[in-house]
Amino acid sequence: MILLLYGPDELAMRRRFQELRDQADGGSGMLMSNLTVLEGRDVKAEDIIAPAMSMPFLAPHRLVIVEQFFERFQARGPVGEDGEARLPRNFDAFAPLFLALERGLPPTTILVFTGLNAGARNPMLDRLKKIPGVQVEELKKLEKEALLRFIRDEAAARSIRLKPGPSRRRLEPGEDWLRPAESDPALLLAQLHQSDTLAIVNELDKLALYTMGRDATVDDIDLICGGERDRTIFNFTDAVMDGDLKLAFAILEHFERVNNDGSQGMISMLASAYRRLVVIVDLLDDGATPDEIGTAINMKWPGLRDRAIARARRLGPSGVRAAFAAIVAADRTMKLGEVEEDLTIEILVHQLTALARPALR
Repeated sequence: MILLLYGPDELAMRRRFQELRDQADGGSGMLMSNLTVLEGRDVKAEDIIAPAMSMPFLAPHRLVIVEQFFERFQARGPVGEDGEARLPRNFDAFAPLFLALERGLPPTTILVFTGLNAGARNPMLDRLKKIPGVQVEELKKLEKEALLRFIRDEAAARSIRLKPGPSRRRLEPGEDWLRPAESDPALLLAQLHQSDTLAIVNELDKLALYTMGRDATVDDIDLICGGERDRTIFNFTDAVMDGDLKLAFAILEHFERVNNDGSQGMISMLASAYRRLVVIVDLLDDGATPDEIGTAINMKWPGLRDRAIARARRLGPSGVRAAFAAIVAADRTMKLGEVEEDLTIEILVHQLTALARPALR
């Protein structure tokens, strides 16, 4: 069997590997004597052919896995005049491999080529698909309802009961912005970790130990799964880009109290947020749709995506350039030690919120 296993869902790929290992072992206990794992980055044709043509030892199958093979051939350069992606220089070196595979492998061999970042314009993937009998499994990124269904299924498998409902956590006066806006624990976890299924199951493992059989709420997700910290960062950058100086300063005080990141971390957060606006502004100029923009900035949830687009529209190219100029100047001032770090951040927040307020009016 020749299997092409590719796609960004790393958890699904790990689980598929385990299924293949079980199949190769067949209860013999001899898997390690019949397993070959090759690094696709620098593997040669003969490195693959030799183990693939070998008979298994006291087991039903020999398993050969070529890891991250397709990344090596992923076309990243410009498309040529003929409309085709340029082939990597060493593509011809794998001609013996194609010939061997087309002639046929022993029926006891399971040969797997993998790639997390393979996709369009991958000549090796396209070439291997042409081999008779090859099996193709694309592990697509989970999004929207499929992602929520995955989270609920994985939670149920760990006996976690996700209980919908608003946050009921006690907060200090004036810190309502710390409260999660979502009432669905699965949706909050999906927003925190997007389509990273591996990170999601790790967080669910922690949540299972924390809740110990009781219902899990949005407050549990917020506290245990990194929600409070991430959302605090998002609230801070959103407040700045929306011109809300009072909220931005309240969150700054919170950061100082809990000692998160420091002033240089604040600048990095703001730079990252405005960098996303640069991408959106360019896409808006090109006439991109909201869905296309959401894909480009990896923000599929309509509410978050649309708010980011609205901020980019308000600031426009000139506003974004002015924001970056202020961020670069603050970074330089801080690194040279010309002004105290806390004061540098406060001045920068004043400048950035001032840019947003006229646009809002």
